[in-house]
Amino acid sequence: MAHQPAGEAAPATTWPLVVWAARLCVYFLAQGALVLLAYTYYGFDSDPESFALGFRIDPLLAALNLLWGAAGTYIGFFRPRYALPFVLACAAFYLALAGLGLFTPYHLGMRLGGRVALFHWLIALPALAIALYALWRKRHWR
Repeated sequence: MAHQPAGEAAPATTWPLVVWAARLCVYFLAQGALVLLAYTYYGFDSDPESFALGFRIDPLLAALNLLWGAAGTYIGFFRPRYALPFVLACAAFYLALAGLGLFTPYHLGMRLGGRVALFHWLIALPALAIALYALWRKRHWR
């Protein structure tokens, strides 16, 4: 084990922005778990509009968010080398949901219109930009 001289700072480990984007999926993990817990307690026939702002999603979308959140949290914290393909896939998925929400409020058994579609746009577009920037840097770095 090498020791650092007292006057020098230890080398810092920095993570690319795409890894931080994958780590932010912990929000989806928490949101999906809390919403599914609320549906379990109040019943799956509950109106999503009765929940707090930010949690007004259908059970199916909550389950999808829980899965994406678990995968993103695992990749972001334990397998960061897979962050770029994950963030690209996640951005494509949520862009598809946002696009579906533009046409009708109900798709695939989920309510995707209004605030939910806006939220998907606000999540997917920056994630796509971050992933494409990381991909561009990866290709031009060599």
